[in-house]
Amino acid sequence: MFIIICVVLSIFGVSQAQVFGFGKCAKVQTQETLDLNKYLGTWYEIYKFKANFEGNQKCVSANYQLKSDGHIRVDNIGIENGEKKEAVGDAYIPDPKYPSRLGVRFSNLAPYGRYWVLDTDYTTHTMIYSCSDILGLFHISYAWILSRDRTLDESVKNRLFAKAQSFGIDTSKFLKEDQTGC
Repeated sequence: MFIIICVVLSIFGVSQAQVFGFGKCAKVQTQETLDLNKYLGTWYEIYKFKANFEGNQKCVSANYQLKSDGHIRVDNIGIENGEKKEAVGDAYIPDPKYPSRLGVRFSNLAPYGRYWVLDTDYTTHTMIYSCSDILGLFHISYAWILSRDRTLDESVKNRLFAKAQSFGIDTSKFLKEDQTGC
C-alpha cells in the first residue's frame, strides 16, 4: 500500500512538474573544471526546459555573486505581466572533486537540487542540466542555455544542442526565451 501511495504521489508531482520522461535521467558528463570567479556575474536565459516556477516570465536573467561563506547568491529576475519577479537562492559546490556539479535551492526548507554545468566558456554561454530520478520509473529534468548577452550565436546553440543530444537529452523540449523589450 505504501508503494502505491508513493507512486500516485509521484505521478501527481510529475504531472505538475516540468519535463518528465520514463526511465532514468540521461547520463551526462559535466565540465571537468569550473572557475567559479569567471562564472560569476549576469547570465541571460536563452533556451530552457519548461519550468513552472518561472511562470510566464520573459527577460529572465540570473546573477551569481560569491558570498562570504563560500556559497553563491543566485538572483533570478524576470518580468511577468509587466511586473518584476525575483527569486533569490543559494548555491554551492558540495564536492570539490566535481566543481561543475553544484547544488542550488531557493528556500531554506527545500533540499538542494542539481545545477550541473555541462559546458561553459565563461564569456558567451553556459549549459546547465538538472534531473531527478523517481522510483527508477521516470525522471524530471530541467535544462538551460544561458548567455552573457540577450542573444546567442546560432552556431553556439547548434553545438550545445548536439552536445546535449549526445548525452541523450531531448532538445525538442527546449523553449526559446523571450529577451526582447527588456
